[in-house]
Amino acid sequence: MSFFYWCSDFSILFSGGRFKKEVFIDGLSHLLLIRDEGSATPDVQFSLWVDAVIFVYSVDNQESFERVRHFYSHMNKFRNVADMPVLLVGTKDTLSEKNPRVISEEEGKQMANHLKRCAYYETCATYGLNVERVFKDGKFFNEYLLL
Repeated sequence: MSFFYWCSDFSILFSGGRFKKEVFIDGLSHLLLIRDEGSATPDVQFSLWVDAVIFVYSVDNQESFERVRHFYSHMNKFRNVADMPVLLVGTKDTLSEKNPRVISEEEGKQMANHLKRCAYYETCATYGLNVERVFKDGKFFNEYLLL
């Protein structure tokens, strides 16, 4: 199973990365191959390679939220993104008095409803909030495995 994972924190993860993660769903082991492409716009080869997409944006960054729409539209030029599982993840790691929330949870859920076959999560890696859940959502992965 391969994934394309965009990160909203362009300055830290601009160059992207490759990761593996083993998850157990209903007692079965699944190896996820995760590619973090930073802020790179997906090309045709990459769009055809992925099995699922995790779009990540920061809840304190309107630009990162809008880039999700851009990436989704761009991928649709090469393949029907509605034919694959999609996760939308809002991160809360940089929230502070200086960086207040600008994207409400409701706005995130509305975008997820607009994107086809899309589940929505909010995470905070600093505290471990929902991070594992993103990768272990049995409904999401079972839907994919039944394709």
